[in-house]
Amino acid sequence: MKWVLGFVLLGSLHLASGKLSLVLKSPEAGPVLEGQSITLECLSDEDEDMSAYTFEKYAKYMDSWFAVDGSTRFRCWYYDVNVSRSAGRLQLQIPEVQSWNNGPFRCVQNNGTEQDSASNSLSVPVHYLRDVSLFKDTSFYSRYSEQLKVLTVAPGGAVEVECSATASENPQYSWSREGDDWVELSNKLKIQKVREEDAGTYTCTVQHPSVPSLSKTRTLQLLVVPEAESRLVLPQLNLILMAGIPALVLVLVIVSLAVYLSRRRTSSLKGPIDDRSMKKPIYRSSVESVSSTVGDSQPLV
Repeated sequence: MKWVLGFVLLGSLHLASGKLSLVLKSPEAGPVLEGQSITLECLSDEDEDMSAYTFEKYAKYMDSWFAVDGSTRFRCWYYDVNVSRSAGRLQLQIPEVQSWNNGPFRCVQNNGTEQDSASNSLSVPVHYLRDVSLFKDTSFYSRYSEQLKVLTVAPGGAVEVECSATASENPQYSWSREGDDWVELSNKLKIQKVREEDAGTYTCTVQHPSVPSLSKTRTLQLLVVPEAESRLVLPQLNLILMAGIPALVLVLVIVSLAVYLSRRRTSSLKGPIDDRSMKKPIYRSSVESVSSTVGDSQPLV
């Protein structure tokens, strides 16, 4: 297995370094899985007290080594590692190792020369298997939109669904059908001329090639219905609603804004109301007065 070869190489590096070496203390056996806790230890053939040594990590894009313990301006990059100095031992622990923070690491002697004060560099092989995705074409929308769960096809149509997952090694794919012993060793489910009896639940199984415990599945419901009925089945209707509702809201906002701006412009064009005619008093003897049986010497307005 590949992870066994990796640990053999790590062991050979440990023996070849002579004075100073960096080794994987835990886990002691088996592959390292993403999310596990790992511990590295710096060892010296000459010094039992490792207080004069420190850990460094290589920054690929800066092409430099940086100390991961101590107060440096790059310490925030490696907040997920813990360095312990107990009983003269120097250990580095990563509580939840990921593929991006697995190394390379090394330990170095403070104020030493590069030739005799640095250990071997060590990158821990981390195995992982990401979530499984199903899509029916290679378009960007299909790959990164909602997961394909139901596929509706008319009789005589063609089906091609691709199963994809990211892993530390090229994964193995297989398709199976519920209630049937049919198995297809491929990452693609292909049916050239669909029949009604092809309808059912299909499962894509993704297996890590060297770690049997890493395995994931994703299911697909295949519906075979006449073409007239398959035009607006539930998945397509949901897609129409998802696209139509935001468009309708946008139209309503634009119309409301246009009405508001139109009314505001109209009111600004009218100008202030001329009420000079309302200031003229009307007397009882005036021709503009209204007939009344009650005497009044005061203006009506």
